[in-house]
Amino acid sequence: MLFTLIKNELIKLMKKSKTWIVFALFATFILITIFVQYRGDKNMRIWNSPERQLKMAQDNLKYYNEELESNKDTDVNPEYISYLQDAIENSREQIKNYEYIIKNGLDEEAWKIKLDQMIEYSKQTIENYKNYDDEWSKRYLMQEQDNLEIYNYLRDNNIEPLYGWEYEAYNYMTSLMQFLGAGLLVCGIAVFMSDIVSGECTPATLKFLLVQPVTRGKVLLSKFIAVTLTVITMILGAELIGFVFVNLTSKLGGASYPVSLGAKYNKIINSEGIAELVKVVGSGRIGSNLELFVKSMLFQGLFIVATCSVVFLISTLIKSSMVTMALSVVVTVFLTIASQLMVTIKDFAHLIFVNYADGISILTGSSALTFNNPNMTVQNGIIIMIATSVISYIIAHINFTRKDIYIV
Repeated sequence: MLFTLIKNELIKLMKKSKTWIVFALFATFILITIFVQYRGDKNMRIWNSPERQLKMAQDNLKYYNEELESNKDTDVNPEYISYLQDAIENSREQIKNYEYIIKNGLDEEAWKIKLDQMIEYSKQTIENYKNYDDEWSKRYLMQEQDNLEIYNYLRDNNIEPLYGWEYEAYNYMTSLMQFLGAGLLVCGIAVFMSDIVSGECTPATLKFLLVQPVTRGKVLLSKFIAVTLTVITMILGAELIGFVFVNLTSKLGGASYPVSLGAKYNKIINSEGIAELVKVVGSGRIGSNLELFVKSMLFQGLFIVATCSVVFLISTLIKSSMVTMALSVVVTVFLTIASQLMVTIKDFAHLIFVNYADGISILTGSSALTFNNPNMTVQNGIIIMIATSVISYIIAHINFTRKDIYIV
């Protein structure tokens, strides 16, 4: 009987125009983000091209020459004159290099030189951040240390670096999941599910169903399973289609590209009495984009179940679909924003399920830095989302099976 009820609920959802409108909007959003990624890649390649860099070097040379000429016979600081002369020489050297590259092509080993420069710059940045004790500097310091670890791994394993803007499937999915994790995913689910129970109370559809020889518990469970399966299929299905499309149309393959995973932190009080996070020695490891992608999809699937459970609960408590939708959106958005901005809530951020929307950041460990909360871990995320799902459904079940529904 339960499978029959689930089947009927799925058929009802498939027949609703709202289902296809929401799916079409999400699919359109996926297409837009793909186009943005493609255009960003194209623009960055133009910006980094030797022709563009040559033009910038020529413009700089012209500016420095004019600046030197206008200040030559004045009382300007001699150090500034010396700076301009050095800048002119550097610009001329850059022009020669870019003209050579345009004529003869880019050296196949050029990326290794650039990678070495990135490593040196990262080391200098780390030393600079060590001079500051504020929370943001400490956070950037740990992020830069992770970057340096990746750079060294790339050099040691002879892997050409990616910069995050490339039109590449794993880059795209990372950007997409982080964007959805900012609150958009929760809001979309709330809009779609707002009338799953409350909407049927108005036209008395639910009342008709309850007079059938089926328990209220089975009615509720069938609705929950059907809508959750639909939401998971729509979201993960659209994301996978977008991933496959980008993978087929991209010339880059980033499956084995290294990423830092599993970093853990401890909170300590520094000499000034300010709480800060310190990375646990030996925590974190180098994984691959493929591993991060698979785990983040599974993590996002669990988050979708938790979100569906909470919105489902609200839908059983409130008869109005509009109120259900508004309340779901307001509560989830408020919790998302407050958890990042309010210091008092940050300490409890790991207990709020909406803060696990960005699976990428949870898996890499960067969420702990964002919330300044060392308890933002994968393990805690799984526990909180499962607990949220179970508790929400139990409350919804108790409320739905015990409340009076009058047949008129």
